[in-house]
Amino acid sequence: MIERQTARKVRVWDVMNGSFVKREGFEPSFVLTQQGEEISRARMLGTVVSRFVADDGNYASVTIDDGSDTIRLKVFKTAKPLDSLEIGDVVDVVGKVREYEGEIYVIPEVVRKAKPNFELLRRLEIVYKARGIKKAKEAVEKNKDKNPEDLKKELMGKGLKREWIELFLGKEGKEERGKEKKVLKNDILKIIEDSKDGIVYSELMKKVEAEETEIESAIDELLNDGICYEPSPGKIRKI
Repeated sequence: MIERQTARKVRVWDVMNGSFVKREGFEPSFVLTQQGEEISRARMLGTVVSRFVADDGNYASVTIDDGSDTIRLKVFKTAKPLDSLEIGDVVDVVGKVREYEGEIYVIPEVVRKAKPNFELLRRLEIVYKARGIKKAKEAVEKNKDKNPEDLKKELMGKGLKREWIELFLGKEGKEERGKEKKVLKNDILKIIEDSKDGIVYSELMKKVEAEETEIESAIDELLNDGICYEPSPGKIRKI
């Protein structure tokens, strides 16, 4: 069974200026960014600057701009969820990255309208991540002779996140991380299940021993997989 890929928070520029790698079979295709991230599912926040909905309702596209670049969202055989968007809406999008005839675009899985001040928060998150990835790359390159697991612990002790470090530690690190992520996701789901009326994110964060970005990633997967939903802003509940 192919593991569902994590939706990574990125700038539109990172996707549009990466190299698209097409995989065959069940292996997901992805964009290889200039920082070395493999993005098959992206999470982007931007403003709707143009839209098109076919008269028969079997196709729709929306262009979003996050200040770094623009990208098109496309849906086929339906116009949902793009038909409800208007120019000027700020949207938080999770979707699969695709390429056709040289154009990189996104097939949206989740589209949420967001408040304008979320844009600043997302930009700060991405800048923080970019700096961390750069530091992790430099540190791994300087310590190639060290045991990967020992180096990982050392760098995490210096404040670098596990996911940044593992970008440069090879296949072994990614496989181990995949196992740990599955355990974390199951732990979070159990906590949500035990809270019959749902649980607010701040309370969930207190109960889970993991980095905030790892918890957010697991929550995103539970929402996108249709296992959980948000009955109200800032709260999650099992379906």
